Amino acid sequence: MSETVTKLWTGYDLGNTYSQISCYNERKNDVDSICLPGKKNAYEIPTRLCFNKKDGTWVFGEDAVPDKGREWIFVKDFLVDYEAVPQIMAGDQVFEKKELLYEFIRLSLELIRRYYPHGQVQWLTFTSRSFSKTLIDDLMEFGTRLGVSPGCLKIQTHVASYENYALCQPKELWSHDVGLFEYDENGLIYCHLSISRKHSPVVVVPSLLDLSAYLGGSDYKTLAPPELDRRFLDVIKEVLGKRNVSTIYLVGEGFDGDWLNLSIKTMCSNRKGFIGQNLFSKGACYTSMLEATQKKNQQFIALCDEMIPVSIYISVNRGRERFTVDLVKAGSDWYNLQENVEFIMDGTDTVPLHVRDFVSNKEKVIPLKLENMPDRPNRTTRIRMHLEFEDANICQVIMEDQGFGALYPATDKTWKMRLNVTEYQASNDFIPEGRLILNREVAEAVPFYFHISGMKVYSVEELCYYIYENIYAVTLDIFGEDFFYWLEKKMNEPVLAKSLKNLIKAGASLKEVVRYLMNFTDYYSQEECKKLLGIIDDLSRQNPTEAKKLMADNYIRYCRYVEAIACYCDVIYEMEHVSGDDVTRDFKGDTWHNLGVAYTRLMNFQNARDCFIKAWHLNQNEGSLKCLLWTAKLLGDETTFFDAVENSSMEQDEVEAIVNEFDQVEADSKSDKNEKMKAVHDIFEDKTGEGYRERRDAYLSGLKQWYRG
Repeated sequence: MSETVTKLWTGYDLGNTYSQISCYNERKNDVDSICLPGKKNAYEIPTRLCFNKKDGTWVFGEDAVPDKGREWIFVKDFLVDYEAVPQIMAGDQVFEKKELLYEFIRLSLELIRRYYPHGQVQWLTFTSRSFSKTLIDDLMEFGTRLGVSPGCLKIQTHVASYENYALCQPKELWSHDVGLFEYDENGLIYCHLSISRKHSPVVVVPSLLDLSAYLGGSDYKTLAPPELDRRFLDVIKEVLGKRNVSTIYLVGEGFDGDWLNLSIKTMCSNRKGFIGQNLFSKGACYTSMLEATQKKNQQFIALCDEMIPVSIYISVNRGRERFTVDLVKAGSDWYNLQENVEFIMDGTDTVPLHVRDFVSNKEKVIPLKLENMPDRPNRTTRIRMHLEFEDANICQVIMEDQGFGALYPATDKTWKMRLNVTEYQASNDFIPEGRLILNREVAEAVPFYFHISGMKVYSVEELCYYIYENIYAVTLDIFGEDFFYWLEKKMNEPVLAKSLKNLIKAGASLKEVVRYLMNFTDYYSQEECKKLLGIIDDLSRQNPTEAKKLMADNYIRYCRYVEAIACYCDVIYEMEHVSGDDVTRDFKGDTWHNLGVAYTRLMNFQNARDCFIKAWHLNQNEGSLKCLLWTAKLLGDETTFFDAVENSSMEQDEVEAIVNEFDQVEADSKSDKNEKMKAVHDIFEDKTGEGYRERRDAYLSGLKQWYRG
C-alpha cells in the first residue's frame, strides 16, 4: 500500500559558515526546525563538504571535517566571492562553487526525511544576508534540479525573512513597530519594521541601522560581560528610546552566553523580547507557507530589498475601450519579474510609462522615446515591450520592432533603456500624444489569405489596414465561412464574427459591413473612416465597364498579369462594342496603357508597344508616350520611336532626357556595381560549393518577390 506524500513548505537559511532548514507543520500550525541527527535543538548545519577521491561520494555538515582521511578532500567557504571567483582550489583539485553549493543543498535537504519520511518539498524559500545575481540564478536552477516547480521557489534576504516571521506571530506582538538586533562577526545591526496600518493590506517598511561602532564583530569574544552589557544598554536607550516598539528579537552568536543583564531588562520594559538562532529559516518557511496558501496579499505587504516598491503600468486602447495594463505590481520580487506586452504605435513615437509609489501613492510618468523608428505608415509598427530588473529599483526596458505581419516585416531595431524607477525625476512638461493600441493576443499566428493579392494578415488590425489600403479590391465575397472561422477561432473574436455574419445574412452592403468592422476595432479615426466609406460610395456608382477595369487594375497591382490581361481585353471589347459612349477618351487610353504595362511585366514588348501606341493616341499622356519610346528602344524599333517623337510636341532636350534615362538604367543593370548582378555572380560562381542549392533558391525567391512588388 503506497504512503501518502506530504507536501512540505520549506525555508532554507543559507550561510557561509552555518545553514539551517525549517518546515511548516500543518498539523501543529507551526514551524519545525530541522536538527542534526541525534542532537536536540542543534539547528546549525556546518556549510562544508568532503569529497571522496576514490568513489566520488560526498558527505556534508558535521561529517565533513579536515582530517577525515587521505582519500577525502575537505571543502568550505564556497559562498565567499561566489560571483567574482566561480572556482575554488581544494586538495589537488579545482571545484566549481556552483556544483559544490548544489551538492551541499541536495544532501542537507535529505535531513527533512527524518521528520517527514514521505515528505516532498513543494515550496522552497532560500534566505541569506545578501544575494548576487549569479547566486540567485543558480538557486533558481537548483530548484528545478531538485524537483521544485519554478513558480514554487522564492529567494529573499534575512530582512524579508525577519518581516514574515514577525508578522506571522500573534497580532499583539506587532500591534506597534517591531525591532531586531543581529550580532555576529560582522558587528551589531538593528532592523526596524515600521508598520503602517493606513494601508490595506498593512504596509511594512524596514530600515537598517549599523551599530558596529558600539559593538564590533570581535567584541563579544574579547570584552568582559559587564562591558558588553553596558554597551548594549547604551544602544537600547539610543535606538529604542523614542520608538513605539511592541516586540524585540535578538539573533546571532554574539548574544550567546550570560552577559545580557541590565540591557535585556530595559529592552523588555513594556515590550516583548525573544532570543534565538533560527528566526531566519523560520521566516523563510513562513514565506513558503504564505505563498503556497495565497495568504500574503490578504494580510500585509512587507517591503524589502528584493521587493519592487512601485507599481508600473501603461495606458492602452482596444476597440473603443481605454484601460491600463499592469506590468509590475508593488511588492513583486525583482529577480522573478519578466513582463511582456505588445502594442501598436498610433500617432506617437513615445511610450508613457506610469510609475506609482506604493507607500506615498504618488504617480509619475516616464516618457520612453523611440528614436529613429522604421519609416512606415502610421499604425503599422507593432512594439514588444519587455521589462526585467537588475534589483528592486533598476529596471531594464527593452522594446523591439515586431513589424506589421506580412505587410511590413519586422526589422532588427531594438531600443534599450535603463531606469531607476524610484529616483527618476519626472518632468511636468511632458504631454502624451497619440495612443497605444493593445495587440490582441491569440494562441497561434494563423493568417487569413486574400486570394486576389496573395497577402496574409495575422491580426484584426492588419485586416483593417489591408481593407483600408485595398478597398478597390475588396468585395463581399471576402466575408465567407473561411473568414468567419478565422475571425472567431483564430483571432478569438466571437462577438465581432457573429455580428458580421448576421449583417451578411441580412443582406447588408459592403459599406455597412466595413463600417461595422472599423467602428468595432476603432483602428482608424472617424475622419479616416468617413473618407473610406465615401470611396465605397463612389465605387458603388460605377458602371459595369468601370467596375471591370477596376478589377483588372487590382490584378495588375498584385502581379497577376495573365488575369489582368484577360480582364483588360474584356473591358476593351465592351468599350468598342457595348458601352463606348459611357466612358471617356481618357478612360479608354488608360485601359490600353495598363494593358501595355501588364504585357511589359511579362516581357512581351511587341504587344506592349502596340498598346502604348493606342494609349497615347487616346489620352495624349506623357507617361504613355514615355512607355512607348522605352518599349521601342527595347525592341530596337527605330521607326516606331521616331514616328512617335515626330508626332509628339516634345522638344529635343526632352527626348534626349528620356533616351539618357533609358541608357543609364540599361547600363546600371549590366554594371558590376549592380547589387543584383553581383549577387548572381557570387552565387553561380561556385556551383559545387556547400550550400549552393540553398543560396540559389533563396536568391531566386527574393528576386521574385522584388519583381512582383
